[in-house]
Amino acid sequence: MDFQRARTVMVDCQVRPNSVTDFEIIQMMGEVPRENFVPADQRELAYIDQHMPLQNGRNMLSPMRLSQLIQLAEIKETDVVLDVACNTGYAAAILSGLASSIVAIDEDATFVDAATESLADLDIGNVAVMQAEVAQGFAKEAPYDVILIEGSVQSVAPILTKQLAEGGRLVCVEPCEGVDCAVIYTKSGGEVSRREAFNATVPVLSAFTKEKEFQF
Repeated sequence: MDFQRARTVMVDCQVRPNSVTDFEIIQMMGEVPRENFVPADQRELAYIDQHMPLQNGRNMLSPMRLSQLIQLAEIKETDVVLDVACNTGYAAAILSGLASSIVAIDEDATFVDAATESLADLDIGNVAVMQAEVAQGFAKEAPYDVILIEGSVQSVAPILTKQLAEGGRLVCVEPCEGVDCAVIYTKSGGEVSRREAFNATVPVLSAFTKEKEFQF
């Protein structure tokens, strides 16, 4: 399979037509070999326009949705980014070309190992992959200019927004009045504001699901 051509088609048919206009994001989506980050038996499906099932009920976000969420974060080349639930490291590879440094975390040791190996194979040196509870973030390296959560969450706990630097942005997908939508939290003057950006359906991250409360 001609993966380079597949990447070009992905960018031209999935990324550009869906309001992704940031040149650096488009460039990275066209350069990073997505096939390196999917299971070996699914490499020929690496560029399809849908979320890619991985192990343990986890998914890699579709190229279109990932690029939209990254664009929403308005990443600068001086930013320090926390990539939450990084799975195999594909988003971290894209982010590596946009920001100064990236801390990528996942609870699954298999994903941490896979992401570390794939990023090293591409000589990407500004990403540190760590095993950690994703809903807790990674306070040791905070504050972050950007936090990207790779999946749908029921809510974002204050422990994560506290890890934002002044002017920092947290991007995720949350339920919004019956539909899921991309949301950006912004810290300004020590306060955190929330803005709903666009409708977006992505796989749920179980680590962020609240336990159901008893009702009487």
